[in-house]
This record gives sequence, structure tokens and C-alpha cells, in this order.
Amino acid sequence: MSILSIKKLHKSYTHGSNTTHVLKGISLDIEEGSFVSILGRSGSGKTTLLNVISTLMEYEKGKVIIDGQDISKLRAKKINAIRNNYIGFVFQEFNLVKDMSVLDNVATPLILNGVKFKEARKKAIIALTSVGLEQYAKVRPPELSGGQQQRVAIARAIVNDQKIILCDEPTGALDDYTAKGILELLKELSKTKTVIMVTHDEEFAKTYSDRMIILVDGNILKDEIIHNTEIIESKKRKLKENTAGLLNLLMYSFLSMDIDKKRFGKTFRTFSISLTLFIVISVINQNLDIFTERYLKFFVQSEAADKNIILDFIYQFLEQNIASLISVILYILIAFCIVSYLFVFTINIMNKKREIAVLKAFGASQESIAILFMFRPIKFTIAIFKDTLIYTFILILVVNNVFKFREILVANYFGFFMNILEVTYGTIISFFLNTDSNLIEFHLHYSHIVYIFGIVIVLFMIGSLIPAYKISRSNTIRMLATE
Repeated sequence: MSILSIKKLHKSYTHGSNTTHVLKGISLDIEEGSFVSILGRSGSGKTTLLNVISTLMEYEKGKVIIDGQDISKLRAKKINAIRNNYIGFVFQEFNLVKDMSVLDNVATPLILNGVKFKEARKKAIIALTSVGLEQYAKVRPPELSGGQQQRVAIARAIVNDQKIILCDEPTGALDDYTAKGILELLKELSKTKTVIMVTHDEEFAKTYSDRMIILVDGNILKDEIIHNTEIIESKKRKLKENTAGLLNLLMYSFLSMDIDKKRFGKTFRTFSISLTLFIVISVINQNLDIFTERYLKFFVQSEAADKNIILDFIYQFLEQNIASLISVILYILIAFCIVSYLFVFTINIMNKKREIAVLKAFGASQESIAILFMFRPIKFTIAIFKDTLIYTFILILVVNNVFKFREILVANYFGFFMNILEVTYGTIISFFLNTDSNLIEFHLHYSHIVYIFGIVIVLFMIGSLIPAYKISRSNTIRMLATE
């Protein structure tokens, strides 16, 4: 039985009132263990055919049968399982996740299939060894040459023992010498797998492939056997509809798809400063009388207030409305953080369409992608709170009068430094022991930070789910196509 069978396949695109018929009743059978090249001019339908074979693109009429299973009759979860277990992708632009290590790029199909991280990485090392790049496991793709990146992409395509390797112009971005090395590797893989390659280079196709199919205007013009190959009869697989699992998605969210820190660094600092003010003002609000007495004496001194009606009005207003005013300020700050974050996050998702398309290509469901992005705020929030804790600690020290400059004026340097030690020690004790210290008056407890941290994460995750799910439903596959 053929590993892939296509029967009278039709596919068209509609743009407004215009319909373009791209594939016009194509039929062909591809045996397991063969290297098939598909050629044709731009617009001939070869990349569309590859996308339909990959199960990522729907079609109007005909059948696509993979290892005896008609994909038109399968549910979405079953199709995802076929894509993850049967199909590996090698693209012209490599389509590796740039902010993730080579090892984790290769392990991605396994992670999406529910394999535990430790086991997935072991298998990824084996796949990298098979393409001669095990020594580059910990580096990131941009640090590699084009040929090395393509080898990483091939390792990713075979790591889950996929039976069919789909290659869309795999040598298009490479020089001839490097291209020959990649084609020789694909030729070696075709001894145990089925390699289907879209290419413009007829010489490469004749040299390395066993069969050459030429498309013209959506039809097969020529189907030629170049080299006879031994047909492989492997055991039909029993598909397992595995899901990545919440733990895998959570761990994966910490590895990939970082926010562009150069572009959004100022926004992150704004988050941190806003949260710092939120926390510090909350602490002050709990000891408002002490703060007023210490830092607003000018307003509470009757002599000054009596002499200036404006000061008297300000004092009366603050005295009667300070609690409400502070509450309003706090809620404005937290609302600003949430709205700003969602704005940045939505922009970030738009910039990650290509990576999302790759995840889909290797079997990730819409739900998994949405959950992955919903988990993403956890890492961002931890990064924000690192800065927030530093800023907050410094401000709490200042509010607790860590620097008694009056001691400097009277040359009591020992008292000045002792005060710094006492206030710092009291603030640390108050925070970590979650109790008030007699050494300070304004107390910051870790329970307060954890509480706010939890609220912010939940709000960010809920707010992120909607744009994440929406983008996961969009058709991103065309970003991976060369035609």
C-alpha cells in the first residue's frame, strides 16, 4: 500500500468575486521509502499541493489518503495526530524559533506530542547527532550558518520518527555546495522515510530524487521514474491522539517566544514602576497618620495653615478624602498596567505568526497554542516583579527614613550608619518573616507581594487568552509557503 495516495484532488482560491483553480484533479501514489521531487513554475500549484498533503490546507474535492487514512473523514484532533506522527517539515526559510535553543527547537514535535521534557531532549540529541550537529545543541539558530540551520530543521522533521518528510525549497536559501550536502542528507533519509521535495532546480531533482513530477497550471505534465528504489513495507501505525499537556505547555512557555525587550523594554519598566507605586502607596495608606506627621508637617502645623487659606483648604481636603484618593490612584495604576500589557502582548502575538504556524505544522492544536500563550504572562510577570521588588525595597527604605541627614549635619556619623543598618534590617525582617518590626514604621510583608503577584498573573492570563485563541484560529500556513 502507498504511504500517500491522492485521488482527483481539486483546490482553488477565492479573492472577492474571482476564483483561481490551482489544482485540477491531480491523482498520484507515492510509495514509502522514495525521494520524490515536484517541479513547476511559480503558480503551477506545487506548494499548494505540498500544503494539502501536509493536512494544513483544506481542499474542495478529491481524496488525500495517508497510510490508509482518508484525512477528509477525520476529526481535527486525529489530523493533528497524523501531522505530528507522520509528517515532518523542512522549509526554505528554516522557520526555527530564534529565541529558543537548537535542542528545544528539535524537541518541539515531541513536546507537542506529550513526551516529557527530559525524554524529548534525549531524543532531540539523537536526531541532532544524525545530522552532525549535536555540539550545537545549546546555541540559538541565529548563531548558525544557513546550512547548519537547515540541518537543525531536518533533525526536527525526523525527531518523532515521522514517515513523510515534506521539503519546500529546502536549498533555496543556500549556496550550491551547502545545498548538495543537504540533498545528500535527504537522500540518505529516503532509505527509511518518504521524502517529497518542491524545487525549481531540475538538475538537483534529477541527481538526487528517485522520481520527478512536473506540474503545469495545476495538472501533472510529467511523472518520471529516475531511479528504481526498493519499496519499504513498514507496519501501519496506531495513532495516539496525545496532547502536549498543561505541564509541557507551561515549561515550553518559559523557553520560547520572548517579548522583544529592545522594543518593549520601556513598557516593562513602566509596569514595574506602576506596580511599585501600587505597593508602596498601599503600605503608606496603612500608616497614613505616621506618614502625614513625618512628611506633611508643613500642612498640619496650625501656624502655617492659619496664615494661608490655600494651605488650610488643601489640609482639610486631604484629611477628609485621602483614603479615597489613594484608592483611586491605586486602581488607575493597576488598570494602566493591565491595559498596557494586553496592548504589548497583542503586538507580540502578531509578530509571532510564523512561529505559531510552525507549531501548527508539527501538530499543535488551536487549544494548545492558546493555552501556551495564556501561560506566557507567568514568565513576563516574574520578570516584572523582579524589578518591582528592587524598586519597592528602595522606596520603603526611603519612606522609613533610612537616611537621617540631620545626623550628618551634627557630625553624628555613627548614628547615621547605625540608622541605615537598623532600617535595612527591620525592612528585611518585616518582609521575610511577614511580621511587623519595632525598628521601622512602614512594613512590607511578602504576603502582600504574593497577593498582588497572583492577582496580576490571573488578570494577565485571562486577558491574554482572547487574543491568543483568536490568532491560533487564523490561517497562518501561507507564511510558511514560498510560492
